[in-house]
Amino acid sequence: MRRPIGWIDKKHPDGPREIRVSFHAGSIKWQFLPKGSENWQYDTVPSEENWLELEEKLKQLMQRGHLFERELELTRRRGQKK
Repeated sequence: MRRPIGWIDKKHPDGPREIRVSFHAGSIKWQFLPKGSENWQYDTVPSEENWLELEEKLKQLMQRGHLFERELELTRRRGQKK
């Protein structure tokens, strides 16, 4: 398992929140940390903007040789298995 990919979502209606995504065994795990909270949320459904942001970050990592094609394909399928 690689280290998680993370960023700050400043456009969220409830205020800024930290997003962390990890890949393991052909699945994607999303984690959300709202500003001012100490507990990560694991059951929040990512928005389409979150998926697009993740896809862009994966393309950048892939270009640098830090990522495999399978993670990008899994993201394009929005986490669904083949």
